[in-house]
Amino acid sequence: MKRFLLLILLLFSFMLSGQDFYPSQKKFDKTRIQYQKFVWKFFTSQNFEVYYFGKNEALARNTIQILESEFPRITDILGYSPFNKIKLFVYPSHQDWIQSNTGISLDNAAEAKAENFAKFKVEIAFQNNTSEYKKELVREVTKVYVNDMLFGGSIKDALQNSLLLSVPEWFSEGIAAYIAEGDSPEMNQFMYQVVVNNRVRKPNLAQGKESIWLGHSIWAYLVKTYGKQPVSNILNLTRIIRNEQSSISSTIKKPFSKFLREWFEYYMNQSKQEEVNTVALNGLKNLTSVDMLNDQILGDFKVSPDGKWLAYVLGESGKFQVNLMNLGNQKSQSIFQTGLKDSERISTDRGPLLSWGKSNVLSILYSSEGNSYLQTYSALTANKFNLRVDSKKKLVDLNCLDFEMASNGQRMLVRALKNGQVDVGIYDLRRNRYTAVTQDANDEIEAHWWNNGNDVAYITEKYVDSTWKANVSKDGIYSLYHWKADEPSTPQRIFAHRGYIHNLRQVSDTAWAFLSEETSGTNLISLRWSDTTFFQNSARSGPWRSAEWTKDLLVVRQNDMLTQMISTYPIVSLISAGQSRWYPQVNELTSVDPTLTSKDSLEKPLIRRADQRRARIELRQQSQRLRKDPGKLLGPVDYQNSFVVNKSEGNFMVDPIRGLGYSFEVKMNDLLENHLVRTGIFVTSNLRNADLWAEYGYLANKIDWFVRFDRKVLDQENESFSQKVRYNRIEVKGVYPFNLLSKVSFTGSFSSNRAIDQYSLATPENLATYAGAKLEYTFDNTVHLGENLRTGFRMNLSAEYQTGLALPQNFSRIRLDMRRYMKLSNSFILAARLSASNALGAAAPQTMLGGVDNWLFIQREGRNKENPMGTGGIAQRDVFMSDVASPLRGFNVNKLSGQSHILLNLELRVPLKSLMGPDFSKSRFMNSFQFAGFTDIGSAWTGSNPFARTNGFNTNTYGGNTNPFLATVTDFRNPFLVGYGLGARAYLLGYFIKLDYAFGMDNKEIKAPVTYLSFGYDF
Repeated sequence: MKRFLLLILLLFSFMLSGQDFYPSQKKFDKTRIQYQKFVWKFFTSQNFEVYYFGKNEALARNTIQILESEFPRITDILGYSPFNKIKLFVYPSHQDWIQSNTGISLDNAAEAKAENFAKFKVEIAFQNNTSEYKKELVREVTKVYVNDMLFGGSIKDALQNSLLLSVPEWFSEGIAAYIAEGDSPEMNQFMYQVVVNNRVRKPNLAQGKESIWLGHSIWAYLVKTYGKQPVSNILNLTRIIRNEQSSISSTIKKPFSKFLREWFEYYMNQSKQEEVNTVALNGLKNLTSVDMLNDQILGDFKVSPDGKWLAYVLGESGKFQVNLMNLGNQKSQSIFQTGLKDSERISTDRGPLLSWGKSNVLSILYSSEGNSYLQTYSALTANKFNLRVDSKKKLVDLNCLDFEMASNGQRMLVRALKNGQVDVGIYDLRRNRYTAVTQDANDEIEAHWWNNGNDVAYITEKYVDSTWKANVSKDGIYSLYHWKADEPSTPQRIFAHRGYIHNLRQVSDTAWAFLSEETSGTNLISLRWSDTTFFQNSARSGPWRSAEWTKDLLVVRQNDMLTQMISTYPIVSLISAGQSRWYPQVNELTSVDPTLTSKDSLEKPLIRRADQRRARIELRQQSQRLRKDPGKLLGPVDYQNSFVVNKSEGNFMVDPIRGLGYSFEVKMNDLLENHLVRTGIFVTSNLRNADLWAEYGYLANKIDWFVRFDRKVLDQENESFSQKVRYNRIEVKGVYPFNLLSKVSFTGSFSSNRAIDQYSLATPENLATYAGAKLEYTFDNTVHLGENLRTGFRMNLSAEYQTGLALPQNFSRIRLDMRRYMKLSNSFILAARLSASNALGAAAPQTMLGGVDNWLFIQREGRNKENPMGTGGIAQRDVFMSDVASPLRGFNVNKLSGQSHILLNLELRVPLKSLMGPDFSKSRFMNSFQFAGFTDIGSAWTGSNPFARTNGFNTNTYGGNTNPFLATVTDFRNPFLVGYGLGARAYLLGYFIKLDYAFGMDNKEIKAPVTYLSFGYDF
């Protein structure tokens, strides 16, 4: 009964997810690398705070203007009024973002995401252009607001909702995607493809990109059919009844199944309409493809001038490689790699940029360690991969978004984010000098050389109406401009279009082609220069994202449902599809724009006065919204390192030496987490055993520094003796990261162990002090999959030396901990761990083997041989410098001990969710429930090897003290202990609970089974 009450008290204590880390639960701290010093400032407005560094003030101003202009629309659709300002940290590139320390103290991306939601914080890197950046801004802000609507409010509501409410990914991610992108062509094309192929998955079964697109389409259809009002009703009702399907049904007065049938039929009809209006091309050939569900992307790709070679970029979570393919035989080879995989910050970056020059010279522009580099490869003239690096050049202070080499190879046309805004310029490689082509606040989408590198054609949001001289780019008008080197101050506008146009390519001397985004997908448009006429090709080009032209082939990057591929079509097939006239969809005034020729102005249709007035009003509102109220926009203001409480955790833990106790920890940091402060306390039920510790970390530079203090107290007694052990330690540690995956650290420390006889005050204190140094290497490329599930490899290797100060004693110790996580299938994950240690010297500490970490009803082995726990219940003075090697299930803690140990753990983990399907339950308990089968094999010994004649496990002493007989008995048994069994794990009321049923085999004898109830994640 007492044990049952204790278990109830444990489960209904603070329902916090923090777990204390023991040897097998060792926390592998993360490290980020700072290649540059960031000095932060911020702007604040009525609803947002935007933080920026360096020369990105213009980017920050533009960001806060975008957010304030979009704020009424977002809150109107959601029916939501926020009480807190969102704090946005803006980075000019993904390479700058990965230097940030935010979220570094948390265990995985899911925890970092939840923490950012709770603190109304967003980190975002600039995208390929302002249009994409705006969509990403709206998406991230909407996610924060939706999370607050569903899970926010009072502490009581937040706690209840976090435990009882679990919405599927399509629901929350889908509404954010819809508000950010509207009825997007990419989403529509995905839906057309899946409904035609009957590959529509139930929304709750979908994951990743698939769930986002499905959710996006559901919300888009709902708004089209029922209007915007139901959106807020559904979100608020979901918070109340905690079921999204019932919320939709109750709001639209229709069963959810019927709603989904109508949703399916809608997109089926749309796809049939597209089939009627377009022509499917023959001769499709797939060159390469990636699975978008695995966060893989196809980045930039370019075809060589002779049409024989294809260079393309493959990316995965920030790691990129450039491949070169022979288009004749489709054989490819990797020629360049850069970046590192960072699973916690999924990159939308395209990675390295490619450009072919004259005579098939390939140039790769990439970012590394905070700088941009241009690497040039020799010309390809044959069908063999005989590339070699000709040169590598560092570009000064240039964040390139696109580039194109000139025919002479000495200049390149770049589209760069410079001083917070996107502009087109020419970079002279010989002089390392950048010359601007455009210098305005308008966003340039892309730029290309024209007339053999003398002129430039670029697409921009700039659109100046000649009557009221105003830029109306907010209306989504994009223009093609012609810049001449002879007349640099007066670029000529060729045409303007209300809609996104991109991928401009020169097909011949008389024709250009580009892609135009429509609601249903992408259209292929050609421009004939002789009479300035446009034609739309009838090919089914909706899924195309970009295209490259050769003499005989059209090479396109397109989406086929959840597969992104690079494919080719014969040009003859494209020609046979036919074409029709196309007209730019833009309305203009009758007056002439002075930047245009008379021919340009006369060919444009007229604008209605109502459109002119509406555009003027909107422009005036957007430009003056933040100026009318002086207190609405403040800044720039220097960033202050004000500390906030990041997390406070209280949970029970079981110390292997002192037993069950309660631990409370507080974490504080500044918003950027460059300064980390952590402090905590642990106390057992008798209030006499306690820990106190505090740590400060400074992470703003490449080398991270930590200072830590620990104090541990052990109060113990038996019938004849009472002793108190006090352990104090202070250490200073420096961490040098090689990259995001590996690092080395050096620690200097001072420790003192003091044993006090509490029965006899005349007995002198037993004091030992040590000064030591420790060198440690860590590698970790694991990826978090879910509760207690990950894939990858991690390793920790350390060597330390401690020299005695109060006593002439010293010791050295080497530790190794290697872990491998393999995904055998969607249902089975194999986790393996090998740990080993060896200590030498007069004061060499021992390692205790056996049991499991955080064993609720811990049992320790009473042994006759001298060991850290003592032979009569009184632990040794240096007990806190000993290690615990676990898990070794089937045995008690301290079954064996010695100055050396080796332990192998194998565990097969089977999540119940993977067997039943993702939507079988919305309970975190059921979703985290796992079965496990395990085997543990280990030994601990003192001496040269575990098979020595006498060591810590085969030699025991009997008698002595009051017994007149004293005997030392040595047997010759198998030195290895083996444990095996089955277990179950689940997250329950704030703790990850583990139940194991294990058999132990000692010297070929199978022992009685042992049941372990413990908490905390496995190794």
